[in-house]
Amino acid sequence: MHYTYLLIDIFTVVVPLVTSFAGPDRFYRCWPYFFPGLLFSAIVFLVWDYYMTLYGVWGFDDRYILGVKCLNLPLEEIFFFITVPYSCTFIYHNLARLPIRTFLPKSYAYIFTAIGLFLLLLSFIFSEQTYTFSVFAGLGIILPLSVLVLNREQMNRFVVMYLISLLPMFIVNGMLTSLPVVWYDDSRNLGLRIGTIPVEDFAYSAILLIMNITIYEWLLGRRRVDRGVE
Repeated sequence: MHYTYLLIDIFTVVVPLVTSFAGPDRFYRCWPYFFPGLLFSAIVFLVWDYYMTLYGVWGFDDRYILGVKCLNLPLEEIFFFITVPYSCTFIYHNLARLPIRTFLPKSYAYIFTAIGLFLLLLSFIFSEQTYTFSVFAGLGIILPLSVLVLNREQMNRFVVMYLISLLPMFIVNGMLTSLPVVWYDDSRNLGLRIGTIPVEDFAYSAILLIMNITIYEWLLGRRRVDRGVE
């Protein structure tokens, strides 16, 4: 069905979008601080996506898309980089009102920086697997940068949000990869899957989400400084 990918996009965002206007801490009020990061990350990922499809690292089954394309990418794929960050940032935003225990140690910045450097090393080890190399390198770069912006509580909240997002990710990515709406050339990745989802997709998702959250919090921080709020 040609509407499959579009329906998956709508399913992903409809509840967070509608409830952004409800509750005591309406997310729509934070849109000015969210959308710049969304735009930046969408551009980065669309360029990445374009080259991955150009070289056959992954592609899309025409049976499940509308057929409208921009830079050889389905319109639904462009929507994907809007709906997923929106829904996950909505979760992150609302977690701030919950009494979440901070389980990250005070040395969290050193830990995430070390993980980033380790992933950068791994990326060169897997340089022949294009997808594996790109996600390890991307996450290896973004993690050390993120701790320059996100404090311990914010990074803790991001980790909780990411863990929560795994459930809808298994549903959404499970549908995309099982039909498959999106196919992968397994010679360009590790060939390891959780269900039908390549393990690289979990790092790919982490890069997308932490990029959005980091810019979102940076802009919120600038607002607090401008208003003289500590």
